[in-house]
Amino acid sequence: MLSNKSMTVLILVLLASSLSAWSITDTYMGNRYGSMDARSFAMGSAGLYNDARAFGISENPANLTLMKRFAALQMNTVITRAEDVRMIPLYNSFDSYIDDAVYASNINAYTNFAGAGFGAMRFDNLGVGLGVYHRPFASFEGNYREEIRNNRNTDNDGYPEKIAQNDIEQTGNLNKTGFVFSAAYALGDYMDFNLGFDLGLMNADVSQETTIKWSQWALDQVAEGVVLPEYERLAEWELSGTQMKIGTSMRIGPRFGLAATYTPKTALDITGTDMKRRDAYRNTPMDSTLVVLDGDWDMPSELKIGFAYFPRNIMRTQFNMDFEIVNYQDVMDAFDPAYNFYAGVEHHITHRMPLRLGFQAVNSFFYDTEAGMNSEGDPITLIKVSKVLTPMITAGSAVQLVKNITLDLGFGYAWRDYQALDLFGDAYYNDKIYTGSNSYVLWPNSYINLQNRGWDNPDKVKENYITLNAGLSIGW
Repeated sequence: MLSNKSMTVLILVLLASSLSAWSITDTYMGNRYGSMDARSFAMGSAGLYNDARAFGISENPANLTLMKRFAALQMNTVITRAEDVRMIPLYNSFDSYIDDAVYASNINAYTNFAGAGFGAMRFDNLGVGLGVYHRPFASFEGNYREEIRNNRNTDNDGYPEKIAQNDIEQTGNLNKTGFVFSAAYALGDYMDFNLGFDLGLMNADVSQETTIKWSQWALDQVAEGVVLPEYERLAEWELSGTQMKIGTSMRIGPRFGLAATYTPKTALDITGTDMKRRDAYRNTPMDSTLVVLDGDWDMPSELKIGFAYFPRNIMRTQFNMDFEIVNYQDVMDAFDPAYNFYAGVEHHITHRMPLRLGFQAVNSFFYDTEAGMNSEGDPITLIKVSKVLTPMITAGSAVQLVKNITLDLGFGYAWRDYQALDLFGDAYYNDKIYTGSNSYVLWPNSYINLQNRGWDNPDKVKENYITLNAGLSIGW
C-alpha cells in the first residue's frame, strides 16, 4: 500500500501527466524538444560537441569557448504537425479479433520560437565567455476531439447519429532562460579543454480543459425533465524553478572532439488548481471536486556524452554521435532509466552547400493507475508503466545569405505506436443510467453492453510528427 508521502507524489505526477505534449496520452515530462539549433536538429539533434552555431551553448555550456568566435547570435522557429490516430479492436460474434477500426483522428500544428547569443574572448592560451539563451524545453500543448455516435447502421449513406462530443484542449510550454559561463585552456592548435556552467530559470503556465457535451439530437430524444449530465474538468497551474548543468568539451587533434554534460535532478515548484464538475441527474447530486496543487514537480537527472569526427577529405564532412542516460527513477520508483541515441552527418556537396542527415531514438514512459487489492484484501493503487520508443529521421541544409549570416533548415519525421486506455469510458453514454429506463433511448441496438474498457481490451494509438526547424545565425 502506498504511504501518505508516496500518494501525495503520485497525485501530483498524475495531475501533471494529464498534460502531455502534442499527444494526449499520459506522460509525466511532456514532449521534450530536440535541439533548437536547426543545424544540429537536421543531424538527429546530435550536437553535444558543437563549434558552429550559437545555440550549441544550450546543449553544452562548454561549447561557448569551443567556437573560437568573438560573438554570435541565433534565432530559431520550430513548427510541429502532430497526428494522433486512435483505434478500437473489433471482434466478431465468436469473440475472434478481426481488425482495428479508427474512431478518432486529430491533426494539429504548433509553433514556438527561441534565441541565443554569446560573447567570448581569447588571451593566448586562455579563453572566457558569457552567453544567454531562451528556448522551449518541453511542450504541454495538445488538442483532441472525439465524436460519440450511436450504433445505427449506415443505410442510404447516412451517418449514425451524433450523441456527444468530447474535447481536450491543452496549452502551455515549459520554457528555459539560461545563463552560460565557459572557460577554455588551449594546449595546442588542435588541442584544448573547455569547461562550462549553465544556470537556467524555468517556468511554465499550463492548463487543460476536458469537456463532455451532449448533442442537441441526444437532448431531443430523452423525455422532458430528463437530464443528460455534462462533464467538465479544468486544471491550471504554474511551474517555476532553476536547473543547473555542467559541461565539458575537448578538441583532440584535427580529427576528433569529445563532450559530456551532467544535469542533476531538478525540483520545480508547482502551484495551481484542478477542478472537476459533473451535472446532477435523477437521484444523483452534482459531483464537484477541487484539488489545490502545491508541491514539487521533479525532473530526472541526465548524463550525456558525445563525440565528433572530422575525416580527412575535401568535402568538409563531420560526423556527430551522442548517447544519453535519463534517470527517470528519480521521479518515480516505477520508472527505469531511459537510454537515448542521437547521430548525424554533415557533408558539403557543391558550392559549399551542406547536406545533413540524422537519426535519433528517444524513450519515454506512459503509465496509468487502477484500483486493486493486496493479499490481505486492502485497497491499493496499481501503476501500469510502459516504455515507448519514438524514432526520428532528420535531414536539412543551409544557405549563406550574406557574409556572416546563414539560414539553416532542418526537417524531422517521428512516429510511434502503443496501447492506451480509452480517454473517455463508454459507460458514460449509457442513457439508462440517466433515464431510469430498462431500454436504451439513444442506441438502436438494445443488446449492447456499454462499459469501460480496461487493459484487457485497450486502444491502439498511432502518432506521427513532422517538424520544421529554421534558424538564422549571425557570427563575428
